[in-house]
Order: sequence, then structure tokens, then C-alpha cells
Amino acid sequence: MSTPPKKKIKEKAAKIKKELRKEPRKHFEGPIFYATDDQLYEGEVKNYSVSGIFVKTRGNFFVGQWLNLALPFSKENNSKRLGSVVWKNIEGIGVELKLEDKL
Repeated sequence: MSTPPKKKIKEKAAKIKKELRKEPRKHFEGPIFYATDDQLYEGEVKNYSVSGIFVKTRGNFFVGQWLNLALPFSKENNSKRLGSVVWKNIEGIGVELKLEDKL
């Protein structure tokens, strides 16, 4: 007996979703401060990885927007990174961190 088509589609979608993440996410809940060119914001980190972070926020951001972030989970004091909004939903934003530059 073969696998039903709906189940195959869900399995394939789950596999594709897993493959999109290069590094594993770490759960972290705590405040984060970040800024655009003209405004300072405070949000809440929900999870992060080496290359990205999910920020729970009510701010009105757009995909492609650059943010300066003060990373609260970093072992370095005053660790700041530049990042770009890569997705948004009603809960918050996904930010891809620029790896080579620290602010």
C-alpha cells in the first residue's frame, strides 16, 4: 500500500523547511534593543542562531530593511550586529545577521 498523496506532500514540505536552516536555532526569551536609521525599538527575542534571529515586535518593518541589533545572548559585552529583515508576520520579524561586520 502506498503513502497517500497528502501525506507525501506534507513530508516533502517538512523536509524542505528543515533544509532552509543552515544552523540550528536556540530558544531564548529576553529583551532586545535594535534601531533603524531614525528610531530605537525594544522587542523580545524568541530564538536565534549564528545567522539569524526571531524578534517578537509590534514595529512596522519591511522585508529588506536594515537594523542595528544589540545582541543580549552574546558572550561579548556590547555585541552589536547589522541585520536585514527577511520575513515578517503578525508576531514579529525574522532577521538575517550580517556575519562579517560588527558595529
